[in-house]
Amino acid sequence: MRTEDIFNDPKSYKKWYELHNKLYENERKVVRSFNLKDCLDLGSGPDIFHEEIRGKIVSLDISLLMLKESKSDEKVLADALHLPFRDDSFKCIFSSVTVCFIEDVKGFIKEIARVAKERAVICFIARDSPWGEYYEKLGKSGHKYYSYAHFISRRELYVVINDFMKISRIRSTLKDMSETETDETYNNDDRGSFICVEAIPKKSEPLSLSLNRHSGADPADPISKL
Repeated sequence: MRTEDIFNDPKSYKKWYELHNKLYENERKVVRSFNLKDCLDLGSGPDIFHEEIRGKIVSLDISLLMLKESKSDEKVLADALHLPFRDDSFKCIFSSVTVCFIEDVKGFIKEIARVAKERAVICFIARDSPWGEYYEKLGKSGHKYYSYAHFISRRELYVVINDFMKISRIRSTLKDMSETETDETYNNDDRGSFICVEAIPKKSEPLSLSLNRHSGADPADPISKL
């Protein structure tokens, strides 16, 4: 099934965030902490997290139905692996969970690095986290969305990002399943299930240093556990 055919029910998709308001509120706190402004939102859906982005927002999605639900002034129907923009077109790139539905993660990150002029913030549910494990189980049982997801581990994504950009900050929330019932402040680490990675499109430090700084990797063997 094509990705655009999976996300063909924007009202139902948005309803999930309304029903899981506490979880969504915790995720919003993380997104808000990056002070996003003037962003291209890749895989925007029906404007999820747009209330946390100031200034101009350009919504891009592969689903026409999702874009029709969007209230953005500018909407682009396109594949995130083939962005119809020139290099350095946007000061800011934002993407939430889109990477979880991308088969070619390297191609996705490469395109983000190409069009990002100043920074990118990529949020995802880590496969090696309580919520990631839960969603994978739902996917195996035939869930409408998660059965098509391609969850990635923290370190796997960091390696790809560092191929094209430099990771500058990592923040997360939802450290365990019980936090759906509580308010939580975000953490300046990647111990949570919902993780946002800020990166700049210039690589100026070795991969091992970035992984050690953000993931507590073993300095002697930074990528041995991939």
